Formats: sequence, C-alpha cells, structure tokens
Amino acid sequence: MMEEIDEQIRSLPKFVPYRMRKLVLLFFCFVFMGSYAQDMEAIIKGEKEAFISKRNFKSKRSGQAYDIVYHKLKLNIDPAVRNIFGSVYSELVAGTDGFSQFSFDLDSRMIVDSILYEGTLANFTHSGDEILITIPSLNKGALVAVEVFYSGNPSVNEQRGFSYDFQKDGPIAWSLSEPYGAYGWWPCKQQLNDKIDSIDFEITIPKNNKAASLGLLQKVDTLADSSLVYYWKHRYPVTTYLVAVAVTNYYEESHYIHLSDGDSLYHLDYLYPAYKEQADTLRWKINGMMRGFDSLFGDYPFRNEKYGHAMFARGGGMEHQTMSFMSNLDFDLMAHELAHQWFGDKVTCGSWQDLWLNESWATYSNAIARELVLSREEFLAFLIESRSRATRNNDGSVFAYDTTDVGDLFNGDMRYRKGSMVLHQLRWELGDSDFFQGTRDYLANADLCYGFAKTIDFREAMEAASGKDLYGFFDRYVYQEGFPQVLTRWSRQSHSKVKLEISQTTSHSSVEFFPLTIQYRASEGTQDTTFLIEHTSPNQEIELELGMHIESLVFDPNVWLLAKGSVIEGDHLDLSTISLYPNPSSSSISLYMKDRKVDEVFIIDIQGRVVRRIDAQSLKSGITEIDIQDLSNGIYFLKATDGTDSAVLRFSKTSL
Repeated sequence: MMEEIDEQIRSLPKFVPYRMRKLVLLFFCFVFMGSYAQDMEAIIKGEKEAFISKRNFKSKRSGQAYDIVYHKLKLNIDPAVRNIFGSVYSELVAGTDGFSQFSFDLDSRMIVDSILYEGTLANFTHSGDEILITIPSLNKGALVAVEVFYSGNPSVNEQRGFSYDFQKDGPIAWSLSEPYGAYGWWPCKQQLNDKIDSIDFEITIPKNNKAASLGLLQKVDTLADSSLVYYWKHRYPVTTYLVAVAVTNYYEESHYIHLSDGDSLYHLDYLYPAYKEQADTLRWKINGMMRGFDSLFGDYPFRNEKYGHAMFARGGGMEHQTMSFMSNLDFDLMAHELAHQWFGDKVTCGSWQDLWLNESWATYSNAIARELVLSREEFLAFLIESRSRATRNNDGSVFAYDTTDVGDLFNGDMRYRKGSMVLHQLRWELGDSDFFQGTRDYLANADLCYGFAKTIDFREAMEAASGKDLYGFFDRYVYQEGFPQVLTRWSRQSHSKVKLEISQTTSHSSVEFFPLTIQYRASEGTQDTTFLIEHTSPNQEIELELGMHIESLVFDPNVWLLAKGSVIEGDHLDLSTISLYPNPSSSSISLYMKDRKVDEVFIIDIQGRVVRRIDAQSLKSGITEIDIQDLSNGIYFLKATDGTDSAVLRFSKTSL
C-alpha cells in the first residue's frame, strides 16, 4: 500500500514541495482513508448481519404458475405492538389451462383468517409456509383476484423480514426482506422471476407516527380514534423483496433535486427527530450523487415518483424502491443505496448467484460518487482499500455458486469489494466511453429494464458497446477464483534505457494466467512519465527507452487493476563479479563473489516478500553455500547490497 500511496503524491499540485506533498497525502490516507474504509466496512457488515438471519428459501410451488399483476397491502401496524393484521388483495394471470389451484408463500406461524375469491370464501390450506388456494377451473390468461386476511407477530419468524425496536424518540417497526424474508410478514410470491406490475399500500398507524413506503404518498386520513391511514401508490414493476414499510414518529423534510437535463426530482426524507441537526448538513450530498448517476447510468429509474430515505434501526441500509431504509445519512451509505435504484431495483439480479450485479455495482458506485462529488484522493483511497480487501484471501469468486449460506452470499470481500474492482478494471480495459455506454445500454435493454438480468446479459451489453470479446475476462474474474500476483524487476541498461522482467503467479489454481494491461510510472525527482505494458505471458523481458534517467518505478499507480503488484529494483552493477549456481536447484545454491564484500543479503519471493536474511558476516570473497531445501518450489531473487549499490540474481527452486 505504501508504494501506491507514495505514487499518489504526483497528483498533488507541483508547486507544493515534494516532502510536504508526501506528508499531506500520508495524513489523508491514514486518517481519512481509514475513516472511509471503516464506514464502508460498517455498511457491508450491517447489510450482511441484516441478511444473514434470513434462511434460504427457494419456492418450488406447483401452484405458482401465474403472473403476478397487482398487490394492495392493507395493514394495521403499531410500532409498539408486535403484531400486524389486515389483508393483501392480489390480481394475477393464470399461466396454464385448467388453472384451479395456486399458492402464495407465507410463514406458517402467521394466521390466515380467510380468503375471498370474487366476493365469496375460498377453500385453502396453510402449511409448510404455503397457502394453497382452490378456485373453479380457469383457462390460461384469465385474471384472478383474491384477498387474503391474516395476522400475527412476524418478528418471531426465522426470516426476520419484519422487526421491532426503539430509536431515541420512540418505538419503530420496519421490514427488510432481502433475500428470503418477504414471506415472513406478508403473503406473496417469493421468487426472482416475476415482478409485481404495480402496488398500493394502506397503512393504518397510531397518531403522531408516519408510515414510509414505495412510490408517492396520495393522502393521509385521520380516523375517529385519531389513528392515521397512509396511502402510498407505486406504478413501477417491483420485485418481492423490495416491498417495504416502516413506521415511527418520523419528521419529514423534502426538496427538489435539479437534474442535468433541466428536469427535477422530488426527494423525501423520513428521519428520526433526534437526527435533525445532522441531517440538515448531510442529506444535501445526495444532490450531486443523483445528478452524476442520472447522467452516467441513464435517467433515474423512478422519475415520475420520488427518491427518499427512511431511517430504520438496523446497520447499513436497504435499497427499497424509491425509498431506501437507512441507519444514517453517511456519504457512502447514501451513494450505495442510491446506486441500487439502477442496479438491483430497475434491473434486478435474475438469480442470487448473480447478486454481484446488484452489490458490486452499488459498491463501485461508492467510488464513482467520490470521483464525481468529492476528490481524486478520496476516489483513489476507496480503490486502494477495495483492492486490499478483495485480495486478502487467495480464493473466492465474484459469482455466488452456493446461495444456501446467506452469510457467504453477502460476502463483503467477494460480492462487494472484489466485484467492484472487476468493474473498475473492465472500465480500464474498455475506456470510459464504451464502459458507460455499455452500462447505459444494459440498464435500458427492453428485455431487462424493470425486470431481471444475469451475468451473461451484462457481458453481452459490454461486448456490444466495445466490440470486444469479453468471455475470457468474465470467466477469469467473475466465475473463477483468485487474482494475479505480478513481480516487476527493473534495471538500467543505460542512462535512459531500462529492462523490465515481469513475472506473474496466480493466487488460485482455477486461473493459470491473467492477461493485463499494466500502467507503470517511472520517476526521477519531480519528473515522471507513465507507460503501458501488455502483459501477455507469465514471464516477460522488455527493454524500453524512456527518454529520461529514472530512480523509481511504480506498478499500477492509478489503481486500475485487481492484482497484487510489487517492484524490485534490479542491479546496476557489473554482474561478472557475482554469480549464483546451480540454477535451478532443489537443495542448495552457491553464491560466488569475486573480491567483493557485502553488507546484506536477502532471498525474496515472487511477491516481493523477504523470506530469508543471510548472515552478512559469513559472506566474504569466494563461494558461500546457501541451503534452500525449506523453500517452496518457485522463482526467487537473491539481493546483495554493500550499502550503496545492489545486485539481484534470479534463481529457481525445483523438486528433485
């Protein structure tokens, strides 16, 4: 990390002395970057804890061969009482001829009182978390309307899709259904293949409270007992896990965000009374994020309604459609949940294996928000931390092969951090124009928008925009495991000519080699230059004329790559005075030095780590034998220094 930090000094103003620039950037990275890393990790941790309590659910109901069209939730919710009651009216279209039975998902601990079909009581059973409803036989395409009346305490259900708690100024109740929690609190079709075309809410709550939900608030009625009824109307398709309500004694703030195309968007916040002083300062940051995302990703998906925040008593946030539920108004959390309105809400992952399409994009949008609204230093700091988190484990894929373990499904290093760096590197390889055009095309695709998408859909959109075959890129970085580890050894061949020896190993055997376009920055004092190398094989030797005498070389200075990189400065000496043999060797190597005394000798592995220090007192002129039996097979470097100069020799440890 220190190499990367040091290199960012170049981006600070040139009139600031070099040492002062270094102090400024070091201060920023260790103070501010540490704070941002903590904020982002808190978001990931909060979301993971929220989701991990929800057990795996995969609906395989034979009675769900239908298209859900409409829901109206009419619920009574008191945040101080652990019980909800009311009804859910549903309209659906029969998917087969002879349609006489269909089902909704609802936890068996909830109580179904009755079900109405065309004004009469319908026969039903409720067991195994399924409501199975029997009606007269209908043909395919027939419209079916039913209303399920039910009640119960959803907070005891293991899905924990609905919770109760206390904030500073009163009790609060809220829902959070991702990934498998919706059926824990309302009768629904729990799945990822059929969006609800439209939805309404009538939420009856105690006086002095507000009810937050999707869409636009139509009106608020006051009943004879002073209870309030909130009517919300949402006219965009929505997937089941994004249906949400929250109730507490919120205070309300709203304003209009003026967008780049001259249009404006209604923004609504339902916040805790105790949060008002902070909110007045923090919430305005949403304006710049919204304008930036609206331009880069395409129109905000729900322009005809609103965007807003409703606070809730759980860590992190949840991107409920048009109104994200938030633990606070932290910059990163606001950016993350706002981006989900495009990535997750407008276009929803078509399976939980493809969850990275939601979470990786929302995480990368944290970086984009910094790039657009804050500063380049804060943008780079986020990338450095993301790369560090993504590469701290040698295995793990972005694609989620096992969705039965919800904790692993929402793995922060893989689905959030690694996936975000995959997107960033894809941007590097395609260029901004093709990358963002492909992203807009993906989100605007008539077959995907306000629907579901899988990884292949995103890949095909990026291929169409760029004209490149990205099968190999997605296979290596999304479906397989690990990342590249690149060691660059450089040495001067003349005043301005350098030789690069670039070696790559991979952290996991699923990928043998990652082709890379590597950016390097060569520097001498305050002068520097950048150049690109196409890294196309595990071991490369390249000679370059740079037009300047260089003192240092930095790998990937602008943090584009999902890779670990290290740079070793090679020797600038006459190597005829020092030699190493046999090479390769399985047990020992002999170091020969002709009339030369050294101060230090190190053995360095391919990742640039010192694996052994050799006692310099024993290294005089002549031959010294070095035992290497305990080293793992691979490529190593022996570096000998005399205090002013150094010599680096490469050798291989092999099996017998």
